[in-house]
Amino acid sequence: MHDETDDLGDRIAGMAASMDAACQRLLADLRCFDDEQGWARHGMLSCACWLSWRCGIALGAAREKVRVAHALAGLPRIDDAFGRGQISYSKVRAMTRVATAENEENLLQIALHSTAAQLEKTCRIVLQLQPRTDDENAPPTRWLRVRDTDDGMVRIEVQLRPEEATRVLAACEVDHSAGTRLEGLLALAEGALRGDRPERPPVEVMVHVDAATLEGRTDDAGIPAETARRLLCDAGVVPVLSDESGATVDVGRKTRVLSAALRRALAARDGGCRFPGCTNRRYVDAHHVRHWVHGGATCLLNLTTLCSTHHILVHEGGFQVVGDGDQPRFLDLRGNVVPEVGRPRAPSALPDCEPHPTWDGAPVDWDSVVAAVVS
Repeated sequence: MHDETDDLGDRIAGMAASMDAACQRLLADLRCFDDEQGWARHGMLSCACWLSWRCGIALGAAREKVRVAHALAGLPRIDDAFGRGQISYSKVRAMTRVATAENEENLLQIALHSTAAQLEKTCRIVLQLQPRTDDENAPPTRWLRVRDTDDGMVRIEVQLRPEEATRVLAACEVDHSAGTRLEGLLALAEGALRGDRPERPPVEVMVHVDAATLEGRTDDAGIPAETARRLLCDAGVVPVLSDESGATVDVGRKTRVLSAALRRALAARDGGCRFPGCTNRRYVDAHHVRHWVHGGATCLLNLTTLCSTHHILVHEGGFQVVGDGDQPRFLDLRGNVVPEVGRPRAPSALPDCEPHPTWDGAPVDWDSVVAAVVS
C-alpha cells in the first residue's frame, strides 16, 4: 500500500536527483568560469573565494567544488551519469579522487550499484594502494630558484621531499582567512617577518621615489608611479636630498605616516581587509582613500585597511575606493559597485530524475571491488 509518507519519500528522492543533475551543470559552468578567470572581474582572489562571496558557500566546500569541476573534464562517462541524475555529488566527489581514463567505466559501475558510504570506502582503499612515483632510494635533490619573468613578475620555484612539501603546504593552509595556498604563503611570510607585532610593517625596503613624478626605483628595478603610491600608503618616509649627479647631500629624519595609536584604532574599527568578500583578517595595509600625496589627510576617516592583493587591485588593477574610511565603497573595472554580499539569483526549474543504487544488502567483497578499479 502506497501512502502519503511513501509519496513524500519519493518526492524527496526525486528532488535530490534533480539537484544532482543541476549540480553537474553548475560544475560545468564553474569550470568554464574558472578557466576564464571570471572571478577576477569582481576582485576575488580565486574561484573558491568568489563562490564564497557570490553563492554563500564555505571556502572549504567551494575549493572542493572547483576541484571536482576540473576533474570531471577528463571523466566524460561519470560526468554524463552525473548530469542525468544517476549518481550523486557525494559519489562523484569520491570518484574524482582516484578515477582515471582506464578505471572510469569500472568505477562508474561500482558507483551505480553501491551506496555512497561503500563507494567512499572503495575510493579510500584504492587511493591507499596507489604506488608512489618517487624513488625512495634516489639521492634527494632539493632546490630553490628565483628568477624574473618577462612580464615583470618574480617566479620562485622550490623542490622538496614529499614530507617537507606536506609541511610547507600545511603551513600555507593554517590561516583559513587567506583563501588560497598562495595567499596563505604570503601570510606565512608576513607573520614570520612581523613576529609578535602584527601591527608593524614587516620589513624596511628602500625605494627611491621622485617627488615630482612619483616614479620609484630600487637597487634592481624601476617602479611605476601607481605602485609607488601603494607603497607610500603605509610606509615610513625618509627625505633624501640628492644633487644633479645623484650624490646624497642630506638625509632627513624618518617619519612614520601612521602613528601606532592611529594604526591600533584602524585595526579596531576595520578588523581586517574591507574589500567585499575578503576574509583576510590578520595581515593588512593601511590605504588612504584620498592619497596623502594628493592632499588626503592621514586620519581615521580617510583610511581603510586592505590585504596586499586588494591593495594592489585598487592601485594598479583598476579598482577604486570611494566614500570614506567608515563606509568605503569599492568599484570594479566597469565602475560598478562591488556589493558586500553576492546576491544569488532565483533557482531555475529542475528536471525530474532519480538514481537507484542496486545493492541488494549482501556483504561487500572489498577485494573484488577494489580489484575491478585498480586492475
